[in-house]
Amino acid sequence: MKNWKRPLALCLSLALILSLCACGGGDADASPDPSATAQTTNGDPSAQPSADPSAAPSVEVDLSQDALAFSAGLSGADELLTVNGTGISADLTLYWLAMSCNNFLSQYGMFGLTLTDYADILRDDAVSLCAYNILLRQRAAELGCLPTDAQVQQARDAMMAQGQEQYDLLKTAYGLSDDAMEYIFTTNAYYENVLAASVPTVTDEMLGDYVYQVKHILFKTVDDNRQPLSDEEIAEKKKQAEDTLAQLQAADDLSAKFDELMNALSEDGRNSDGALAAPDGYTATPGEMVPEFEAAAFALKPGEISGLVESTYGYHIILRGEVEDIHSYDDAFREHALDQQLSGLLESAQLTRAPELDALDVPSFYERYAAYQNAVMNQAQPTESEQPAGD
Repeated sequence: MKNWKRPLALCLSLALILSLCACGGGDADASPDPSATAQTTNGDPSAQPSADPSAAPSVEVDLSQDALAFSAGLSGADELLTVNGTGISADLTLYWLAMSCNNFLSQYGMFGLTLTDYADILRDDAVSLCAYNILLRQRAAELGCLPTDAQVQQARDAMMAQGQEQYDLLKTAYGLSDDAMEYIFTTNAYYENVLAASVPTVTDEMLGDYVYQVKHILFKTVDDNRQPLSDEEIAEKKKQAEDTLAQLQAADDLSAKFDELMNALSEDGRNSDGALAAPDGYTATPGEMVPEFEAAAFALKPGEISGLVESTYGYHIILRGEVEDIHSYDDAFREHALDQQLSGLLESAQLTRAPELDALDVPSFYERYAAYQNAVMNQAQPTESEQPAGD
């Protein structure tokens, strides 16, 4: 499955967050596939710190301070990070940190994971988000595809879509300057322009190295709690897998025999009636399956089967198929290709982090930042006596 840390995709989806007043959270998309490595995140743009007045009840908010002074003891103009010599203001850095925290909690809080346990990872994610933004802009300048006047105006119109009062309210709640607001809202224009300029065409060969369709027969060597079976049980699973592979290799009709044995033997996810949850297999892209499975799948041509492929889940036998309507993946491939380009630039980028960023108590910051937003939003809501009378 897809890794939850997708800085560029998250960055782009969150670039629209400030246009929303409603609060919500993304749901984790749990897959029945035992070959999954993690849960999917869609970067839900409605996932923002909750305006629920019961949130962070232990924090007494001081609205005489601005959001960042209250939550982090910093000024929004402070520089917490530089990327290739370009400084990033604290208001943007802490905005991305808060969004990373919120996205993490909305996806994994239900499983008991906490900000305290993952604070350093989330801090690093915020640094990546900031760096991706800078690198995206630097790449646009190199390619000569900076946003047009029309695109900039469109971003400004989106910023003001709900009126000056709402714009000022959100600026206050998030501790963002006018420049930071425009920076966030123009991100999509930079992205679209760089995407068009750097990944103009998609060929069948490119897609063949990006998306694949497979069926597999799994003989699990772990129990339902992901604990290893006994050595004797594992040896029996391997023998069963070897016998099954031999039957497939001797089959006159490989596809039909594979379906027969898969439905009879595979220990992949099954429904309550015992039928396979994914009888047609899986269509996947890089990063969605465990590495051993993915490498074996990409090594096959359509119609070929693998040998025994061992992963942390057990022994797999994989049959690669044809992806239907492969060019429906053009846009996803282009986004992936750009993500790879920027990831390469990120690896070689010169990053300098201010001591204040590494010293920041991430859970405390996020609790205070969210509480501040709740207080600002609640203060702006009319009281019951101010509500318009019904007819």
